[in-house]
Amino acid sequence: MITRHEFDDYCILIGTDALSIFDYYQVDEMHGLTRAGAVKRIAEGGTYIDGWVNYGPGMTKPYLFLNEAAFLYNYKDITLVMHEYCHMALLLHNYDVAKQEEEIITFAENSTNLFFENLYSLYNKSFVYL
Repeated sequence: MITRHEFDDYCILIGTDALSIFDYYQVDEMHGLTRAGAVKRIAEGGTYIDGWVNYGPGMTKPYLFLNEAAFLYNYKDITLVMHEYCHMALLLHNYDVAKQEEEIITFAENSTNLFFENLYSLYNKSFVYL
């Protein structure tokens, strides 16, 4: 199952597991990752995809996917979200680090803060944003 959160330039997709993204887009393969690979890795005790930034099939707006099964409900979740927002920042700024380095980093920081201020508590009921 996926929960979709809309933003102007992208959307956040939060799935219960890695299979969620394949179910959401109704595909067995996307950008080199496969449903079969996800099934295998999950059966082995892994998550397969912790987070992922890309474009869905036929979509003009990129997604940032977060796998709820990868959440540890501790400080490492901040690193996971920040990592994915770095990818999103690069994509939205056309990977122009030479001219937009500060904007890219600031976007990732600000977006990570907004995620934890507004969305994370929907998935971690014990989380308190200070």
